[in-house]
Amino acid sequence: MLTKLKSFIEKNQLFNKSDQIGLAISGGKDSVCASYMLNELKISFVMVHVNFDLRGEESENDQKFLEQLSKKLGHCTGFQTIKKNAKDYAKENKLSIQEAAREIRYSYFDELKKSNHFDKLITAHHQNDLVETFFINLYRKSGINGLKSIPIKRGYIIRPFLAFSSDEINAYLTNHAIKYREDSSNQNLKYLRNTIRKKVIPSIEESMPQFINNTVQSIDILKAENDTLEHLLSLEISKLTSSDSENLYIAKKQLLNFPHPSVMLYRILDDYHFNFDQCNQIIECIDGIPGKIFSSITHQLVVDREQIILNTKNENSIESITIEKEGNYFFSNYSISLERVYKWTYNTNKEEEVIQIPPHMFPLTIRNWKTGDRFTPLGMKGSKSLSDFFIDQKINVFEKKKIPLLCSNDKILWVFGHQISDIVKVSGVEDIYRISYN
Repeated sequence: MLTKLKSFIEKNQLFNKSDQIGLAISGGKDSVCASYMLNELKISFVMVHVNFDLRGEESENDQKFLEQLSKKLGHCTGFQTIKKNAKDYAKENKLSIQEAAREIRYSYFDELKKSNHFDKLITAHHQNDLVETFFINLYRKSGINGLKSIPIKRGYIIRPFLAFSSDEINAYLTNHAIKYREDSSNQNLKYLRNTIRKKVIPSIEESMPQFINNTVQSIDILKAENDTLEHLLSLEISKLTSSDSENLYIAKKQLLNFPHPSVMLYRILDDYHFNFDQCNQIIECIDGIPGKIFSSITHQLVVDREQIILNTKNENSIESITIEKEGNYFFSNYSISLERVYKWTYNTNKEEEVIQIPPHMFPLTIRNWKTGDRFTPLGMKGSKSLSDFFIDQKINVFEKKKIPLLCSNDKILWVFGHQISDIVKVSGVEDIYRISYN
């Protein structure tokens, strides 16, 4: 097995001799087996353990077991651990326990990577994990990108033990009389993975003894086909997408020219956690009234007039600030200045305006757009829906949510960078202010 592991590492160029190696270890048979095999190959590594505090004393004993193991293995150079309650984290962030554990785990890995504890991190996934993930993604209606299952390497995460089946790992543990910890939650069939592991795959293997091996080979073919498809599609995707520092833009017209636009859209949006059903829904409304919004756990998109616009969710926006007098203020990412002026000239700088604000209009507020806002643009006698104004200005729904508004008693005085209200136009020499932002 050691020769097989060494060959797999070299073939897939998983790490260099100079790389510092971390091993994600739970105490279960797979990761413990990995620690012994790395040690036998004389590969130095640091153990990385996450205690999710889900099983009380059992979790504490897992950690103690690993601390002792780290001292026993001569090529283990350290033991890094964190304790974080996954149940509390799941509740706070409205996640399942499994999702919470994953976020905690990879956040900790990222933290250790940034602090130079390792260059590459090994996880002990093996071929049976590969097949289980295939079935999970199949059940969840995944495309090829999901069915190719667990990658051998992704970023700094590497998986050399995909060279082995679960049976091979069990044999190694038995032959070397290696002790490990049993996780009682692995028996709980409420988890989909456990059901697949305990029920589905054994049932298939009864009549198809080569099932695991053949499925692994099929996954390898899917990976190769996906790589080829990704290469070809990337050329097409580059033609219908563009981006700036904040947004990804997808051209609607070009997208609809593809035989299966929802498939192409899914290829673009999969990395942003949109599923195939959502992509179908987006395509169904693509020719409807602009402004329909869709969200994933990390991103949101709007079906605009000519394009689909994608950006990251912003959960930390400032609702409003109050301006009592002239001075400097901060709102969102903007620095804002309000100063009293007695001589002035008008210029074409959209980031600056000269307006008349009598004392009764104070205090002022700066906020973002909200439903029902109306506005009296300069030169207009009546009011106009701010949404209609944004449409006229060709401002999409994401942009309009970011544009600051200068207000007095909920009357809009200035749409930053676009237009002042007729009610603050300069008509005398008193109470004149210059307001600017950057």
